[in-house]
Amino acid sequence: MAPRRNGHSYSLDTNKQVLERKRNGSLFKIFFMTLIAVAVSLSVMAVNLTRQLSSSSSESSSALPRSVAASESSSSVSRAIDKKPSAAIEIPPPLPNNNNNNGQLLTPGATRNNGKYAQDRVYCMVPFVWNEEFYHVIMQTWGKRCDVIKFFTDSVVLDGGKIQGDKITEDPMRGYKPYYEFEEGTFPQNVVFMNMTRPWTGCKDEETGKPKICRHIWEKMWRSWVYVGDYDLDKAEWFCKVDYDTFLFPENLQYYVHDYKKWDPFNEHHYFGHYLSHRGSRAPLIAGACACWSHKTMHDIAEVYRTMPKGYKGDERGKCEDRAGATEEVSTSLCLKDKLGVTAEAARDEEMREYVMVDPYHNHLTWNRTEQGEWWFWKGKPANAGQLEDCCARRPIAFHKYKVKKQMEELEHQFYGSRGAENEEYNKLKEAQRSSAGPFRIFKKPRRTLTCVDWIFEERWSATLVF
Repeated sequence: MAPRRNGHSYSLDTNKQVLERKRNGSLFKIFFMTLIAVAVSLSVMAVNLTRQLSSSSSESSSALPRSVAASESSSSVSRAIDKKPSAAIEIPPPLPNNNNNNGQLLTPGATRNNGKYAQDRVYCMVPFVWNEEFYHVIMQTWGKRCDVIKFFTDSVVLDGGKIQGDKITEDPMRGYKPYYEFEEGTFPQNVVFMNMTRPWTGCKDEETGKPKICRHIWEKMWRSWVYVGDYDLDKAEWFCKVDYDTFLFPENLQYYVHDYKKWDPFNEHHYFGHYLSHRGSRAPLIAGACACWSHKTMHDIAEVYRTMPKGYKGDERGKCEDRAGATEEVSTSLCLKDKLGVTAEAARDEEMREYVMVDPYHNHLTWNRTEQGEWWFWKGKPANAGQLEDCCARRPIAFHKYKVKKQMEELEHQFYGSRGAENEEYNKLKEAQRSSAGPFRIFKKPRRTLTCVDWIFEERWSATLVF
């Protein structure tokens, strides 16, 4: 009996140990599951806290001027101002897709969502005498690719007649009147009317005696930049004065400042474009086709223009001032140099090819320094400056002197149009490739040499330019 008792006793001890292990295992499982639940809860709390902090930080940054958000040490801090309503009367319909905005439609002045260039927005300021036809051709071509574009024009508008370039080609039937006397909806949203002290209506053609445009471009320029400094400083990082007869490539400007130069718009002064130094001892300047500057330069020069002397009626005397008859390019370079110590910078690539062309590009493709000599265009340029088919950078920023609507449209089709049979301008260049262009027979590479962006032109070919 004892062995059985001992055996029975052994069996009971073993069962107790098994039960104890099971109980301990259950407790361990409960403890482990509790730890997992606590860990998951803590993780969720951490994620929520991170999101709240991120949201709070984002809201704080967006409440600051862009110059503060980008660099707290920057001296180019935007001033807090009350936004005044634009002189615009009606918001125009959305523009066609510009092939550079992820398929979104834009209205004039809208900000593009352009990826890595989101912090290199381009503000296009167009000094203007109101011309409905040219306004629309700009907005249908290069203007739709600016992040912001505004036209700064005189408050007095031609009522009747017609303007072609700088000339009034048809005498006005009803004369001139202030913009606010026109029917509501006459002028688009992004037209700003300036109160000029010197009217554009007071000039006559010396040969015909008929009215012509008095541009008074310097007064319009400095007044426009003061407006931008007061109301639009936070809307872009790069600001360009673009002549109405210039064809601009805003995306190439962004490439130039961001990828090629790697400039900081908030902490660096920059004033750049087509560099000219043909005026002897005077400061070099940027030719009028397209003159651009950084946010810091924009901020500081606006203050210079606000406070400079106004209304001088004498001849040029080498001062930064408002003066009748002053040349815009000369006055701009003078004010920047004397007041801010900022000098003009040439926009050229590593092969010394120009990014900004002061003439139509088919002219630049024929300019030969060796044969033509040192006329004003070449004077002061480096000995190895590009010429002929090496004149122009592969990503041009601007072409100049396209004063006819059709010329603007041709450029749009040539550089941004399809390669299909329906694109007459593209096919005109292709036909020119196979034909002679008279005694010169200049076979150039317009769409190869002047590649706007890689995804626009994959094909590489030569062509003769004909206009």
